Amino acid sequence: MKKLLLLAIVLRLLVAGLLFHPDIKIYNFQSSFLSRGILDIYSYLIENKKTLPFKEEFAYFPLTYFAIGGYQWMVSPILGNDFDSWLNNASSGSVVKDPNIFRYLIVLKFPYLILDILIAFLLKKYFDDKKKGEKAFTLWLFNPFTIVLIYAFSNVEIFAVALTLIALLLTRQKRFLLASGVLALSAGFKVYPVLLIPFLFLKGKDLKEKTLIILVPILTLAAIILPFWSSLFVQSALISGWTTRIANPNFVIVTSILFFYAWIIDRKIKLFNYWFIILLFIFSFSHFHIAWLLWVAPFIVILAIKKPVLSTFFLFITILAFLIPMLYNDKSMTISLFRIYSTWYDLLPTPFSVIEKFYDPVSLQTIIQSALAGGSLVFAYKLLGRDKT
Repeated sequence: MKKLLLLAIVLRLLVAGLLFHPDIKIYNFQSSFLSRGILDIYSYLIENKKTLPFKEEFAYFPLTYFAIGGYQWMVSPILGNDFDSWLNNASSGSVVKDPNIFRYLIVLKFPYLILDILIAFLLKKYFDDKKKGEKAFTLWLFNPFTIVLIYAFSNVEIFAVALTLIALLLTRQKRFLLASGVLALSAGFKVYPVLLIPFLFLKGKDLKEKTLIILVPILTLAAIILPFWSSLFVQSALISGWTTRIANPNFVIVTSILFFYAWIIDRKIKLFNYWFIILLFIFSFSHFHIAWLLWVAPFIVILAIKKPVLSTFFLFITILAFLIPMLYNDKSMTISLFRIYSTWYDLLPTPFSVIEKFYDPVSLQTIIQSALAGGSLVFAYKLLGRDKT
């Protein structure tokens, strides 16, 4: 196991240093203002947009800003004196021309490596059977999907994913109230764990516990968000394009059906099943960012170990889910990941531009998304109707 872990770390460091997604530069630029004493990043970016090299608003919740900004401040001696200049250079050529780019990428992605390895150990701990735990540990470390999601796309979602997995482990110990607090902390990084709390509410043994399971997350999130509450925060993070993509009518309908089914019919609900399904529905019924796929990845690993007969199905839906964002008309999803070597990569056609010579890529995305939605609904029916494990 030690040799496997060492090999996994080396593999991750290679991918981290050799692939570049522009998001890592943007949100690290935004988070760098923490070291200058800026606490309300939402208002600052919008009010100073005209004078800043990057015009994007901060689309993440407050804990992401403090986590990334705090880490960046701690490792500033390792990043070196030229790092701030690189961050403030909005030129596309700055990525290629800076000889320190590989060091920047490895150092900036290092927290993701720590959390990634933590998730592997949490998955190992999930299983009481030692062999199954080791299989989950190995599957997480050596499947190509999570490596690409975390290190190619600089996936800041991993903070929320690790905390959500901790909350899942707490539910197995029937510590539902503590799990609700951890989910609230997770939502302080990314809002999606809020969707899991209603199902946790149903597990409360009495009215008092049920009330606390709802009240604790509300108070925790209020403590995180209220210091930054303003119309600018709402505009940047709360109703950003990414957040509102989830709250579409189709997703709201299937989620409501799932909740009322759990409440009225399935009195002894298995939280893992419902949490897995709700996350699967996000990708089946919304125009999602590829980074979001990390949300459901630990659940797929767990279920693949519990139900190896379904491994082919999990592989199928994972490939479908990966294909959809790869077909967006966005170079950063594919060819631009390699532009740290040469700007010549910008001249290569994207899959979108290649496919549109023969077929409408948007229609193809719709077809694949429909297949994903259909597979998810069938799987949800089977999991809830026949599988109580």
